[in-house]
Amino acid sequence: MYTIGQFAKICSVSVKSLRYYEKIDLLTPAQVDDYNQYRYYSWEQVEAMKSILFLKDLGIPLAKIKQIIAQGNKIEELAEVLEEHRQYLLGQLESTNSRLVRLARYRTTMEAIVMDEVNKYDVRLRDMPETLVYSSRKVMDNMLQQLPSLLRSMLEDISQRGGVCAGAPLILYYDDFYDESFDPQKVDVEAAWPVADPVLANNTLPAVRTACCTHVGPYDGLEKAYGAVFAWINENGYQAAFPTREISLTDPSVTPPEQLVTEILVPVVSKK
Repeated sequence: MYTIGQFAKICSVSVKSLRYYEKIDLLTPAQVDDYNQYRYYSWEQVEAMKSILFLKDLGIPLAKIKQIIAQGNKIEELAEVLEEHRQYLLGQLESTNSRLVRLARYRTTMEAIVMDEVNKYDVRLRDMPETLVYSSRKVMDNMLQQLPSLLRSMLEDISQRGGVCAGAPLILYYDDFYDESFDPQKVDVEAAWPVADPVLANNTLPAVRTACCTHVGPYDGLEKAYGAVFAWINENGYQAAFPTREISLTDPSVTPPEQLVTEILVPVVSKK
């Protein structure tokens, strides 16, 4: 089971949205603590949340999404809704072409993700040493475009100063997903290149103990890795801390999506 904050991070949705979806009976928590009213969600609900967000992003009203879910996501009804919306998108091709691409992809790759996929990750404790870095922290509203551009420009800065990097780039996420104001569309991110020369460094990342695992595959599958790490943390007497870190071990500009390698590192503190 995942706390509401952890579930929000896994699904890239705000806690405020989760509470609203519960209020309108679109997605209710799997469990509510009778004593403190804390909400808990299951891994199976990740797929339900992804379906809701996908259909919502296509412009389908929440009332219609709720109707689809109430019918048990029957293939016939879902296919009918998707076809109706495809016709609508075709009528506005110029402004909605990106949605049509995602719809076609969804229709051809629709499949369930089961808990077994979470269990394939080897989650372990890893002590990260203090690290000199050349870094830049920004709030991004389009991270998929802005982050690669930032990393490239920083690498060029290091090279122009006659330096070289001492390792793969680190991405640090400062948003507290336990905070109800967490907004996945405005992500507080720090991009950092490790450097050996102190002259090149403008920051020092502190030493930290983390729970970590390695994800191989497209970035849009990272929720499985985060799900595995959070499950391990919850089951082993730890509490997640911030900022979370990702290490990109492959260059997405030259590496096929299925071969991308990303390390997920979540700082932990013992509850004992």
